[in-house]
Amino acid sequence: MKSLCGVIAALSLVLSVPMAVHAQPAGGFDPKTLAQAPQGKPWEPAWGFWAQATPESWQQTHWGFVNQAKKGGVDVLFLGDSITKGWAGAGKEVWAQHYQPLKALNIGIGGDTTRQTLWRLENQAMEGIQPKVVVLMIGVNNIFTATGTDEEIAQGIAEIIKQIHAKRPAAKVLLTSVLPLGNAGQSARAAKINRLVAAKQPSFVRFLDLTGTFQGADGKVVAELYTADLVHLAKPGYEAWDKAMRPVLIAMLR
Repeated sequence: MKSLCGVIAALSLVLSVPMAVHAQPAGGFDPKTLAQAPQGKPWEPAWGFWAQATPESWQQTHWGFVNQAKKGGVDVLFLGDSITKGWAGAGKEVWAQHYQPLKALNIGIGGDTTRQTLWRLENQAMEGIQPKVVVLMIGVNNIFTATGTDEEIAQGIAEIIKQIHAKRPAAKVLLTSVLPLGNAGQSARAAKINRLVAAKQPSFVRFLDLTGTFQGADGKVVAELYTADLVHLAKPGYEAWDKAMRPVLIAMLR
């Protein structure tokens, strides 16, 4: 297993690779993006693909968010997977009360790993906006889909932060921890990833560890904050997330 120093050394090499910029496709999508993306490392961008739906669905969702963002007026951008997406579901009342007034936009997409997040940043996810803070929660789907070791997933998260900063240097990043899970082995992996990403962050990043909010002293998740799968959050989970995060976010917006 790599030491933390080894991770940081490898990360410095990975993060030196620039990312391309692509224009929104006219009249449809690149045919290759309508199939499963090739295998790759957590820091290598890859488009998303929802096998259970029409192949175009993930692309339509991404470009729909791009068009929404282009309208501007966004001070806070939420970027992540289905747990972030859930602010529009179980967390919608909290969102309407506390985050709409902050000019927040949620572009979380269910199933995304670090790779899809990087592809989206590469493909206009922040086009037309200058967010003051980007709230990022990502990584759990890397665990579910076996996309990288814990050290590699941490590198993927660091690459996302690097690309956010490259595109919007004035933006701050509020990086939230990967949440504990009902599966003990997967939860242990999340905890290790959190330790790795928290070890060293640039000055424009604030790491917010939510583990103590969602995990009890017995090491088990606080079940009432989750849905039955003990992965996604119920309404009380979004209320708990809000309580822990909002004061930090407001301070970062000042």
